[in-house]
Amino acid sequence: MRSIAVIGKNFGDEGKGLAVASLSRVLGKPLIIKHNGGAQAGHTVEDAAATWRFVHHQIGAGAEYGAPTLFAEHYMPDLYQLGKEVADFTRLFGFVPLLYSEKTARATTIDDVLLNMGAEAARGDARHGSCGMGIDECVQRNRAGYGLRVEEVAAWSETEFLERLREIRTHYTKERAAVLGIDRENPYFALSENDTVLQNYVAEVKANIGRLTLVDANPDWLLQFEHLIFESGQGLLLDEDYEAYAPHLTSSKTGMHNPARFLEKRGLTLDEAIYVTRSYVTRHGEGPLPCEVKRSELPGVGEDLTNQPNEWQGTLRYARHESMDAFFAPPKRDKDSVQMFSSARDTKLSILITHLNETGKRLYFEEGEVSFERVRKEGERRGIKCMERLETEL
Repeated sequence: MRSIAVIGKNFGDEGKGLAVASLSRVLGKPLIIKHNGGAQAGHTVEDAAATWRFVHHQIGAGAEYGAPTLFAEHYMPDLYQLGKEVADFTRLFGFVPLLYSEKTARATTIDDVLLNMGAEAARGDARHGSCGMGIDECVQRNRAGYGLRVEEVAAWSETEFLERLREIRTHYTKERAAVLGIDRENPYFALSENDTVLQNYVAEVKANIGRLTLVDANPDWLLQFEHLIFESGQGLLLDEDYEAYAPHLTSSKTGMHNPARFLEKRGLTLDEAIYVTRSYVTRHGEGPLPCEVKRSELPGVGEDLTNQPNEWQGTLRYARHESMDAFFAPPKRDKDSVQMFSSARDTKLSILITHLNETGKRLYFEEGEVSFERVRKEGERRGIKCMERLETEL
């Protein structure tokens, strides 16, 4: 069994969906493992002729090639949104994707989403750049002792589930809203008190939970697969522990940590970590962006069809890469951070560079345009393989 982690090297939107789909298409018996964040991911996959295009939020990128998806313990699925995504996928591809979940995965709730949206609205010009999908609020609620596991959602009746959400709303949500400065003037306050909102949420989630097959994901169960592909959400520079860009971070570990921990518990190893980056840098949301420029200052770079302007993250921003040292530093730092896991001590590091077709096989650095070949040779010197396509270079 071979294990590969696909990780965004920068601030997200690098092409992780393309990478995971490419691996799923060419590797035998793959399992896509979603291990961090939740439905805020938007991983785009399209065929070479651009006859179809699908944006994956929770279904693993590569499911269109028959690869099943596993929601690992540290993933936070949005079971309300899942139904629409499955329906859209089935309509486009003609079959229902196979979805598994560890029983202990933490479900996000409608109140997590409303608190997230309300908090961002209350911050005004000081927004954190959240996607408004409730990920941090799910984390905070679990830390406060009001967790909600997927196995519980599956086991409860609609009445039991509704009562649990009412209990959480009474004993946690109201207090949390006050801490976040969400008052009656906030557009999301009334929704967080509306019981019909909870009832509709419960009905939809109970209709969707049957789309998941709950499993223990132990070593024996994993033996049916030849390749484990860890599909990371967001980017390495948004990791919850990367303090340089706080508070504009995501509330999850976006690098090797979760895959290494998952494999360590099962006596397995992480063979390779593939860090994905565009030939330039993007950031969707608030926060620092070194070497930021206008898109028009990057020759050949076209409009991004997935990351359109929205209320929560504004407009996609663009930048050049910094120095060559800064380009190669994140993977090395990420591997150093997981040396407590024997599963990651011999992991090979690679960098996949996407969007080279836009930039004529050049990368845009602060110093100017740099050929892919020069970057590849510099990577060899540093012990990191640089690739421009996965199908032929694995």
